[in-house]
Amino acid sequence: MRILRLTQTGEGQGGRVEVSLEGVGARQTTTARFSFALAPLDQEELRWYLEDFLEGPADGVTRQLARRVQRRLAELGMELFRAVFESSEETRELWTTVRPRLADTRVEVVTDIEGATALPWELLRDPSTEAPLALGARSFVRSHPQAAQAPRLPKRDAPVIRLLLVICRPGALDVPFRSVANHLVRLGLTTGEALDLDVLRPPTFSELRRALDAAKRQGAPYEVVHFDGHGIHVDVSRDDELAEVLGVVAPTRAASVLSPPRPGAHGYLLFEDPVVAGNLQLVDGPALGRLLAETGACVLTLNACRSAHAEALPAPEASGLDPHSQVRAYGSLALEVMDAGAAGVVAMSYNVYIVAATQFVGELYAALLRGEELGAAATLARKDLAAQPIRDLGGPEPMQDWWVPVVYEAAPLRLVARQPGPDRVRIEVESSKVLSGRGAFDARLPPPPDAGFVGRDEILLAADRALDHEPIVLLIGEPRSGKTVTAAEFGRWYARTGGVERVLFSKLADETTLPCVLEDLADAFSQTLEQHGVRWLSLRDAQRLRVARQVLRQVSVLWIWDWVGSSHHPPEASSASTANDHDRLLDFLRTVRETRAKVLVTSRTDECWLGELPVRINLPSMPMRDRLLLARAITVKHGQRFGQTEDWRELLTVAGGNPQAITELVTNAISGGLSSGAIDALAAQSRARRSTASGT
Repeated sequence: MRILRLTQTGEGQGGRVEVSLEGVGARQTTTARFSFALAPLDQEELRWYLEDFLEGPADGVTRQLARRVQRRLAELGMELFRAVFESSEETRELWTTVRPRLADTRVEVVTDIEGATALPWELLRDPSTEAPLALGARSFVRSHPQAAQAPRLPKRDAPVIRLLLVICRPGALDVPFRSVANHLVRLGLTTGEALDLDVLRPPTFSELRRALDAAKRQGAPYEVVHFDGHGIHVDVSRDDELAEVLGVVAPTRAASVLSPPRPGAHGYLLFEDPVVAGNLQLVDGPALGRLLAETGACVLTLNACRSAHAEALPAPEASGLDPHSQVRAYGSLALEVMDAGAAGVVAMSYNVYIVAATQFVGELYAALLRGEELGAAATLARKDLAAQPIRDLGGPEPMQDWWVPVVYEAAPLRLVARQPGPDRVRIEVESSKVLSGRGAFDARLPPPPDAGFVGRDEILLAADRALDHEPIVLLIGEPRSGKTVTAAEFGRWYARTGGVERVLFSKLADETTLPCVLEDLADAFSQTLEQHGVRWLSLRDAQRLRVARQVLRQVSVLWIWDWVGSSHHPPEASSASTANDHDRLLDFLRTVRETRAKVLVTSRTDECWLGELPVRINLPSMPMRDRLLLARAITVKHGQRFGQTEDWRELLTVAGGNPQAITELVTNAISGGLSSGAIDALAAQSRARRSTASGT
């Protein structure tokens, strides 16, 4: 393998770079001396462009500033290139040797601790072609050869990638719950058994330790741990700074910190911790890295904000330290994890937009499952970001954020054997297609909508978290609000990510009795019962109840009870027989708590006869962003162009956040030609009809 290695040492952001080329005969080596630093204005404008630009006003002045920053990105890359490869005749000659075979070359950047995060190495750009090296090389990675713990490399002949996904949303749902997970689930379904995906439940650090320990003891450790959540860079020893970063008044009550405080700012991942008021636990790189090394997890993927970021201590405090102490002093979470023995880390150097993170991660894993090495897979994912630069639902401005992901790789890491043939797995970020796969689903489970299931992440998150602690959940929503579709989607999600083995589905009405419900269970497990000599039809009710409990004690099941009755009348209006039926169903649900089953009930009301047994979740109207996503999915399904977001807002406001009403109105708009005038006219007609119906 051809390896171009840049080894930087020296003071701060400059100094000395040894440039070496291996794998083409005798090793070629030369040295570049240079001084390169990002000016404070450059640092702030890069941060603004990557983190704030798309959230601000879309006026001409703002866009001109963004385009100026894009030009500056190219200039910085060429300036860094000249500082390294045009510093002497020897470096120019070496680059002349590399350039024709760059696509077959692995580029490794080995830096001192400060240079690892202070210099934007991923921006390196050849001025003669204006081509970034990180997009042209076979792989472009950072390396940390002086790790305190030697990394464990994966078996190259493994047929499956075992991946543990940690989805942490400790506060408000500012990032969609399944933003990354949806793409991983679809990827696993399209690649057969090549991706073994589990979701950590609950997403706490203590549960992560238990899950990784258990997998190692069973002889099947997870190769990859993927953290989908937030990261911060903060000095936890300063309450005022921690309070500002977390947005709380009393940080010691809102969050726990796993490790003893260290001087200076460091990177932390925000795990959930229901024990503290803010549901937050801050976990640093050394603690996470040690856990991964102990349990055999060799790769960590982070789409957490600024997980590759670091700030140096003042030079007198950091000087004279060994490399491992310097890693901990400068505080980059990614470097700290590598220093603890990880073989590979994928991290983010800025607060990247979630749509960019999901696009990058989807292509990264697709390439890994084809047998690409981690560094090469990251190159393909960066190319995908560069080729598809539109990031916002309604914004046309392209983003140059392909260089934000930073990849550390101790050695070329191939997690599965290389897959033959030209077929290429691809993840479409906006795709809502649902395939059948992992988990056994009841034939009665309703299929997804034709345009795919869209939104409702806050409900899916609430149900997922509730079932971590309580086995009965009641989903309450108005007619036509999408209760049944949401429950069915949750069932598919829960089974495909390791929550349960089976999903059952039953329709219930006020007159439904417990024996009728048990018939659905018997039907779902008919083959198992027959194999054990159980003749269901010959059993009495009490015997059937005992058999049902035996089954539910042995198989983990999510049982959806879709209540379609008219149980909105007050309890005193119920008949004696209905009340008795409810009592028997309630008794059965109480016994379910002693089994491996979980029950998700849907209803129009809070079903007061259930008492305090279930966790109740209200299904609100769809927020505007979800309405826009649904409208877009429907128009794309009909082969039409979605158009500008503002054209749709009035019509979607009239729909009132009801998914069925949205589907009907958008379908009518498509029939009318999708012009702005046609959409406005349809909105006016719908509002007039509603006003007439309400008598106003």
